[in-house]
Amino acid sequence: MNKKYLLYLVAPVIAFTAFGAVYAASDTTKNNPMDNLVAAIASKFNLNVSDVQAVFDEQKVLMNANREEKQATMKAEMEKKVADEIAQAVTDGKLTQAQADLLVAKRAELEAQRLAFVQEQRDGSKTKEEIKAERDARQTEMKACQDSLKQWMSDNGISTDYIKFLRMGFGQGFGRGHGGPMGFDGQETDTED
Repeated sequence: MNKKYLLYLVAPVIAFTAFGAVYAASDTTKNNPMDNLVAAIASKFNLNVSDVQAVFDEQKVLMNANREEKQATMKAEMEKKVADEIAQAVTDGKLTQAQADLLVAKRAELEAQRLAFVQEQRDGSKTKEEIKAERDARQTEMKACQDSLKQWMSDNGISTDYIKFLRMGFGQGFGRGHGGPMGFDGQETDTED
């Protein structure tokens, strides 16, 4: 079999299975954790390292594009569902249009804050320890945010039943999401066995 075709068959499979393990095991140095794998594949199959690296780079771009597309689709579906539920609450007389508009605006504000926080963590300039410390501090802030949101809802005559509309992407609006001490509705839950 032609080495070029072998490379296109073997490299993606190895990349998908090894990437997670190699990346997770890598330390906080700035070296690319895939360099050793690229070199090992090139050596094992007597290929040019730059050709193997090019395949890895192509696959990384494709994987990132696919992930971003799936995330965008999921987000659009979630936003449509939330918009439909808010509209239904207005139709049912559970919310006024003004309250619905306030919820939508607050949701956009919280999403902007969440995205800024995520981007700051992804910029790569912080160590794992710094990120962990910031996440711990953020959890404390999130408890205060939860209390503030409940007060905001009360001040605007909005039932806390609708706090779920202010939760962003898989429980990241506030609270800890799955398995954490905050339940979906923002209420404390008993996590002890």
